[in-house]
Amino acid sequence: MLFSTFILRSVTFRNRIFVSPMCQYSSKDGLPTEWHLVHLGSRAVGGAGLVVVEATAISPEGELVR
Repeated sequence: MLFSTFILRSVTFRNRIFVSPMCQYSSKDGLPTEWHLVHLGSRAVGGAGLVVVEATAISPEGELVR
C-alpha cells in the first residue's frame, strides 16, 4: 500500500511517502533560499508523494528562538 495512490479530500497523492519538515534553519530573513530549492526539490523529484517545508516566519517576532 505504500506506493498506492492516496486521496485526501480533493488532493490526490501519487503514493503514501511523506517527507516531514526537517527544520534545518537555513532560511535568510524568513525566506526560502536556493538551498531549499535543491534540498526539498531533490526529495520531490526522488518520488515522495508530499514534501513538507520547514518552519517559516512572516515576521521576526514569529521566529523560533534558537
